[in-house]
Amino acid sequence: MSTVRNVVMQVVKRSGGATHHVGFTIDDHFVERLRQLRSLVPQLTTLNKQRDLVIDKVRVRLPNAVWRTGAQLEEQIEGSCIVIANEGFFSCGGRDRRTKEKLVTYAFPIARLSELHAERPAGETFYIRDGVFTNDEPVDSPAGRWVASLHELEEMRVPDVPSDFDTLQSLPALRAEPGGHVTTGSFRLN
Repeated sequence: MSTVRNVVMQVVKRSGGATHHVGFTIDDHFVERLRQLRSLVPQLTTLNKQRDLVIDKVRVRLPNAVWRTGAQLEEQIEGSCIVIANEGFFSCGGRDRRTKEKLVTYAFPIARLSELHAERPAGETFYIRDGVFTNDEPVDSPAGRWVASLHELEEMRVPDVPSDFDTLQSLPALRAEPGGHVTTGSFRLN
């Protein structure tokens, strides 16, 4: 049976302001898909660095991610995605439709997410702030206070639907459902 958990990442906006964050659900298939997508990003060598077009990232849709500003649900986010970098890191991105401002998270290592997913207790939510796993940070630290503020907001909100991300058009994606059943759906590469 696949372990399902939530990941909450701090979102950085140039304008600053209230606490912004994005939440999405991961499972064993999600973590494995991140590793597979990383293998699609070609290694940077002196040969391909000299070319006009260098691909060093893969951008993948993350349609069911939930973007928030403080306690408010952000419904004006477009282009919700995960970006997988050549170095083995991923980050989340999107754009505010109203202001056209980019929303991004700090990069986090795919290998570390995989480790945490395998080792941490089932059902634990992962909080990632400034590119650092903050679950074990002291309560009085900035990261601890950030997590505590999110817990306060969590008590006030309605549960979200499970998240997945799209990779290749017209190929079935595996989705784990409660009870360990796996279904298929479509996914596409942006």
